[in-house]
Amino acid sequence: MGEGAASGTPKLFPGAGSIVVAYLREPREKVWGALLGLDAAGVWLRGIELASFEDWMRQEASDSQGAMGLSTFFVPFLRVEKLVVDEDLPGVPSLSGRYRSVTGRPAETCFGMEAGGAHD
Repeated sequence: MGEGAASGTPKLFPGAGSIVVAYLREPREKVWGALLGLDAAGVWLRGIELASFEDWMRQEASDSQGAMGLSTFFVPFLRVEKLVVDEDLPGVPSLSGRYRSVTGRPAETCFGMEAGGAHD
């Protein structure tokens, strides 16, 4: 997770620009993407269903114009089961890390963000 700008302490929750995995219900799905906004009503995301991530990533790596792409959408909190920051764990790369290893580009670039972290 990112660090607090003034104190150097870890942030307690992701902010706008963080790359996350959203676990949704009714219907049950998982989405990888950038958190665009978070308020009392729900979350705005720009991303892709996790089931399509590998195919989309290969399409991105080949620089081809394919049928898959990122979508921007709102999810009401009634559907949000949990949000997990996409971060490396010991011995397990994040999805962002996997994207970088396959495409050669930081994941932030596919969302139109600068590499290096979340925008607060």
